[in-house]
Parts: sequence; C-alpha cells; structure tokens
Amino acid sequence: MTIAMVTGASSGIGEEFCRSLDSRSFDSIWLIARRADRLEDIASGLSTPCRVIPADLTSEGDLSRLTSILTEEEPEIGLLVNCAGFGTFGRSWEIPIGETRSMMDLNMGALVTITHACIPYMVPGSTVVQLCSQSAYIPLSDLNVYASTKAFVRHYCDGLRAELRDLGINVLEVSPGWVRTDFIDICTGDNAVPAKVFSHTVTRERVVSVSMRDLDRRRRRSVPDLHTRAQIFLATHFRGLAEHVWKGYFR
Repeated sequence: MTIAMVTGASSGIGEEFCRSLDSRSFDSIWLIARRADRLEDIASGLSTPCRVIPADLTSEGDLSRLTSILTEEEPEIGLLVNCAGFGTFGRSWEIPIGETRSMMDLNMGALVTITHACIPYMVPGSTVVQLCSQSAYIPLSDLNVYASTKAFVRHYCDGLRAELRDLGINVLEVSPGWVRTDFIDICTGDNAVPAKVFSHTVTRERVVSVSMRDLDRRRRRSVPDLHTRAQIFLATHFRGLAEHVWKGYFR
C-alpha cells in the first residue's frame, strides 16, 4: 500500500493538498491535524480511502503515537507533505513565551520528527514536501520568530535533499508569500498590522497547483507567482533593501 501523508490537513494549504492528491494514484491519504471533526469532513469528500489521525503535533505523546503507527504498519510512503505550522505578529519579546515555544515546536520540531519517522518507509521516486515561506529569505521585524523558523526549514530542506539524493528521494521546498487562508487572521490576532502588508496574496489553489507541477518535475523549490519570486530575489541579492521595504510597511 502506497500512501500520501499530509500534516496540517484540516485547513488552508494542507486541506488543498489533500484535495489535489485525490486525483493521484495513492492507495490511501493520511490526514493529520488537531481537529478530528474537520479532518472527517474533508475525508468524506475525497474518493481516495483516507485515514484520519487527530494529533497535536506540539505534543510529544501524539508524535510518539504517530511514529508508533508507522513502525507497526510499515506503509510505503510515496509522498509526505508537512503543512502544519503557525505564525504570530508582534515583537519577539512581547509574544508570550509559551506561544513562541509552541511555534518553534510545531514549525521546526514536529516537521523534523515526522520527516525522520517517514524516510525509512520511502522508496526511490518518493517526495518530501516541506511548506516553507518567502519569509525564510529575510529577517522580519514583528514576525521574527516565525520567519526564523522558516529559515530553519529552508536550510533543513537543502541539507536533507543532499542526504537523500543517492536514495532517489526528492525534497521540494514550497515557499509562497501571503496566501488567502485563515493563517493571516490567526497570525495577526489582536495586533494592528497595516493592511499594505497583505497587499499581494495568492490563493491556496494556486500554491498547490504550482507545487504539484513542480513535484512532478522533481524541482527543488516551488514559488507560486512572479511577485514572490521577485521578492525572494530581492531578499537574496539585496538584503538591506528588502529589509528596508519590509520596515516601510509599518511606518
């Protein structure tokens, strides 16, 4: 049995990946997120057999339970999509430390733990998809911790890709800018974030369709639109200018 596994599957980009994978030749799609009812709703709309695994991926117990399922069943994993994550606006020392630690645990710790658990069950031709971000390419004041976790994901993708090359397993980094999902509402919270910060957004459908195309082409990185590509180019080659542009949003 060849499966696709999607974390953060209950909403946003993760949910859209599940819908896109429904047309692929997987024997089963495993949906992983905290909200069991939401996962069941999504699974009921898919034609591919699904397995719903409710889990809080910041919980060591839930991560261990997921790892145990893999150890016991030894499925062949054709695709792993790590979409679970969240961000919070605010000065890094003013965000409650518990929230900051949860962000780091989910965006980095859970991603690495799940990837570590899945790779032994992957075969040549399998792919690991890690949801990264345009923010991985530049330090962002007022979004500092989130951007830093995504910088880790970017670096991890590059190293993992080199490690897996001889095994024939590809690693795709997906780095969109702002996506029109509830992520924006969650990360702004009660903070007064200028509307111009979100002046350019893309749909989750666009992110996933481009990602699936790039997955089939075994690309290293997937960026959904020209605007985000330009922003990444600016951050990569003219970092000071990119930081100046970001800070200008808050003036």
